[in-house]
Amino acid sequence: MLFNNTDPKAWDSALALYPEAFKALAATKTDQSIIALDQWYQTDFPLILASRSPCYINHDEIVKLVAWKLKRGKYRPALAKMVAEHADSLVRRTSQQAFEIIASKNDLKAAISKMSELKGVGPATASAILCAGAPDKVPFMADESVDSVPELGKIAYTLAYYLKFATRVIDKATRLKTAGSAVNSPHLVELALWADMMTDKFNLPRPSASAAAVATVAGNKRKAAETTTVTPPKTKEAKDVKEDVKEDAPTAHKKARSTRSSTKK
Repeated sequence: MLFNNTDPKAWDSALALYPEAFKALAATKTDQSIIALDQWYQTDFPLILASRSPCYINHDEIVKLVAWKLKRGKYRPALAKMVAEHADSLVRRTSQQAFEIIASKNDLKAAISKMSELKGVGPATASAILCAGAPDKVPFMADESVDSVPELGKIAYTLAYYLKFATRVIDKATRLKTAGSAVNSPHLVELALWADMMTDKFNLPRPSASAAAVATVAGNKRKAAETTTVTPPKTKEAKDVKEDVKEDAPTAHKKARSTRSSTKK
């Protein structure tokens, strides 16, 4: 299991798997907009957020981010609809407050809770939002990444479960950074875990040493993006919709739910 591996080169190699792993996932999708959305989330959006002081996201961006999350994982249209109904001013104000909490207090619990005040935004979506603006402090809660961390127990889309996952990932990022790995942030750790698992799922070849070197370059570019300020240039059954609302409802109003991503998210 990659998570238990302490060799920095193994993690660099895993990160190098991401482009091909993502291509394999995209090939299974009818809607190819996922390719542009992933480019935006992984590369363009973090630069936009880094240019804002104070940091915030707007209505159009949260709608786009949720579209990326749902297309990359399990599609849940009820969540997209709820998020789209929010006023731009509310999205800006809530996200600004959440980003300020993580920046000034490094209080992940409080930041995720604040972001989850928006209807349709649970810990997983909140983590995606905060990760885009603070990848050095917040990992995104993707099912595949969660399943790659041992001893977490059955997955539950709750704040407590997310914090358990995030704590392990943040600690791993700290250790890998000390060891000189390009996988030197919580976001890059969960990205490497995702790529490693999807490579197995799609039976893709493992990278050569030269591909691992590419991962190092990619990691350095991502690190620069995290620290550099730039100038911002009804087809679903009722039961499924009910589950959509339950999973990503605001943290304060949601009951814990235990499933595995391999069966039912």
